[in-house]
Amino acid sequence: MKLTNIFAQIILTTTAVLMSSCIADMRTALIKDNGIPIDSETKGKSLLATTWDKHGFENLRNHRTYSFQGLDVWKGMMGRMGKPWPEAKSQLQFKYALGTFDSQVHFKDGKRQGVTAGLQSWQYYETEPGSEVKFKPYNPRIGFGLSAYHYFFEMLDRLKRAPIIAYAGERVFNGQPYDLVFATWEKPSPHMQHDQYILYINRNTLMLDYAVYSLRDNYLKIPGYKAFYGSVKFSDYREVNGVLIPHRQTVFLNQPKKKEKKHIHQLLVSNFQFDSFDIKELYPDSTLEKLGDSKN
Repeated sequence: MKLTNIFAQIILTTTAVLMSSCIADMRTALIKDNGIPIDSETKGKSLLATTWDKHGFENLRNHRTYSFQGLDVWKGMMGRMGKPWPEAKSQLQFKYALGTFDSQVHFKDGKRQGVTAGLQSWQYYETEPGSEVKFKPYNPRIGFGLSAYHYFFEMLDRLKRAPIIAYAGERVFNGQPYDLVFATWEKPSPHMQHDQYILYINRNTLMLDYAVYSLRDNYLKIPGYKAFYGSVKFSDYREVNGVLIPHRQTVFLNQPKKKEKKHIHQLLVSNFQFDSFDIKELYPDSTLEKLGDSKN
């Protein structure tokens, strides 16, 4: 192991231990200082609804599934630690049922080439080439990757239904003015049961450019993991059946970075399609209760 990597790990471990008692808080000063008054709630919900319309999410009701191919790349030490797949660079095929966490990933290269892994009602299964589906103990890495990627594509639609939504102020980032919208569940203050989100809505285009999010439920139970959070840049939007789909998703550790090359993860999407496969493929066990977007 290179000496620089050893030093980096020492610094990361020391920082994590110092942060072990902290929990990431996505709230801006506006919300922390003033709570969520009714006018902030009204403005936040209105802005989120407008952006939802701008992205064409009303057209989701016309579809049941979507699929796409992804070149998925994880960078650096944190990327290697966080990657949900065996390799740091993978060619993958994803299949999702809208409004659920029922999903599949097919490995097109690497150590697990030809294998399909999936979630049905949070039950994990795999299919080897030429073999039948086998349900197995939950794989926390692949399960997290499938559900997180699923959520990113449907983020605006799901957060529009969050019980706590508020206008969180303004920010100029990389010369672009943004309106910020905060969303969470149960209570505004940070707690381990639910994540918090800050959406960066481009004031000029009304598009969602960035989202900052907490990482309450993740598989990296390193000391201090509760204090870490992430952010994603959505770009290269392309219209598919009236819905604007981000074909480049760039993830940063903690706050978004001005230089995109400082990312730890990037997903490049191709061949995005709605209803390109039979939804029954995602339900190999017909006896399992359908949970929809519930995590229980």
